[in-house]
Amino acid sequence: MSKLNQKNIEDLNYKQYEEVIVTEDIDMVFQCILSLKDGGVLGYEALCRGPKGTAFEDPKELFKMAKACGDIIALERICKKRALEKFQRKGDHLKLFVNIDPYCFLKEEGENLLNDFFSSWDRDSGYVVFEVTEQTCIHDYTRFHNTLRKYKDLGADIAIGDVGNGYAGLNLLTSVEPLYMKMDMKLIRDIHKQPFKQALLKAFVEFSNSTNSKLIAEGIETAEELDCLIDLGIHYGQGYYIQKPSAELLNTHPVIRSRILERNLTKGDIRLRNITSTRIGEISKCIPYIRPETLGKEVNLVFEKGSDIQGLPVIDQDKPVGLIMKHKFYRHLGKQYGYAIFMKRTIDRLMDKAPLTIDYDTPLDRASEIAMMREEDTLYDYIIVTRDGKYYGIVTVKDLLQKTTEIELDRARYANPLTGLPGNMVIDQKIRNMIVSKKQYAVLYFDLDNFKPYNDVYGFENGDRVIEMTAALIEQRMKALDFHEGFLGHIGGDDFVAVVESHQIHKLCEAIIEKFDKRILDFYSELDCKKGYIMAENRHGIIEKFPVMSLSIAVVTNRYKNFERVSQLAEYASKIKKKCKACWTSNYIIGDTPE
Repeated sequence: MSKLNQKNIEDLNYKQYEEVIVTEDIDMVFQCILSLKDGGVLGYEALCRGPKGTAFEDPKELFKMAKACGDIIALERICKKRALEKFQRKGDHLKLFVNIDPYCFLKEEGENLLNDFFSSWDRDSGYVVFEVTEQTCIHDYTRFHNTLRKYKDLGADIAIGDVGNGYAGLNLLTSVEPLYMKMDMKLIRDIHKQPFKQALLKAFVEFSNSTNSKLIAEGIETAEELDCLIDLGIHYGQGYYIQKPSAELLNTHPVIRSRILERNLTKGDIRLRNITSTRIGEISKCIPYIRPETLGKEVNLVFEKGSDIQGLPVIDQDKPVGLIMKHKFYRHLGKQYGYAIFMKRTIDRLMDKAPLTIDYDTPLDRASEIAMMREEDTLYDYIIVTRDGKYYGIVTVKDLLQKTTEIELDRARYANPLTGLPGNMVIDQKIRNMIVSKKQYAVLYFDLDNFKPYNDVYGFENGDRVIEMTAALIEQRMKALDFHEGFLGHIGGDDFVAVVESHQIHKLCEAIIEKFDKRILDFYSELDCKKGYIMAENRHGIIEKFPVMSLSIAVVTNRYKNFERVSQLAEYASKIKKKCKACWTSNYIIGDTPE
């Protein structure tokens, strides 16, 4: 671009900017800040927008020009005026987050601006949050701190913005002692895939909890990011996934609020997963990628700077077209004339044009099987993960092995070794979560009647087969009757527990009993089936008749009775179970009658 054209553009931009300031042609939009504990709205951040279709629609360009022209205070005054006009009409008992350039705290005219702001604010000053970002160099921290203290004493809260991006340093944090720290969106992006970022945010959570401050995650764009931030203990969040900036003060979408509540209920839970239900995309990580036209020397720079990068996906129009692994790249360079030839040529000459590419939803066991079928030379190459046909990330063979081992160890720790179903700790946790959720639920306790005599006569091996059959049968009936969200656990021995929604309980119990009474006969000899009993010792060593095994189902619901603890529910269930076992045939009792 010629200097003349550049000057013309600058002149035009200045005229547009001058018109914005003179006419105060600035609008405000609001983005809500939600609690990541219960989904409630803490408040709204006011964000300015210049005239649509101009270079100053983007607030960054607007403030950049204002700084160049020495008009920061004038622009800030217009923005605060517009924010007050809109917010005070609608924002009842909600906090208003207003961005303030530190310059305002260092100049007398800036203090006048803030004084005018408070004189126009017709509510408790505790509903104002000044959001400060260290984009202006602060030379006089003493004056800055004293001015800030003045407004804190009036009741206003302080937030530090963009924490973690290099501007908001320790000086600013220690000087301001903010109530809110807004974590920069670069830290939030793909947080669920990056353990290093998670470790950093955990440290901030500990710091904020020990200093009675609160963290706000900015720029949340995906459900996975939201889930991870909730798990890490971040207090509040905002971003396009939660809600886009709007001219109106919009309420929380019910789906978002429900997700936050549900995630908090299961936060810290033991998650008993298996390698068939865990998807490879869940363990993928986003790494730098290159394009086919990238030169060898550029690839070399990437490998030299990133010692942990062992490969680079080659992406064209969001789709993977190749892969270059580090050791193979340097193997080519090490050949005669290799360095001279390939450093100046595009990488598409060296890349593997048919790398292993797997869809995000592929189960871990299937992904492992496919990965291990590769040739020896590509066995440990990156696995490229796609979602909807587009590049999503990569997984290494080490990642696969680690996650598979982790899942198997968890199952060994928390699952019943015979059936593979969740054991006591997970069962208690599931019931506890249902109690807290206040949803309508039913807890079914299954017990095999006359199991011990059968075990004594037919042996432990056949007894184990009966237990495995019962577990599979209950699971099958739950799925057949659309209890897909239901939970089944194995307490131990011949006792099982299911937690389901409280609809169609009669139908479920009857279907399970009908199937069980038919299947159990397959585990007895033809003679014993005809007799309908076996002879075995009772607890006192006396031989007596024991009928063919039956199934007792004691059902507890919260239809008429609310439970506060798992032990309270279990105690009530044991009373119902005694009534069930008094009957010598398969039966169920639902303890949901009003007391």
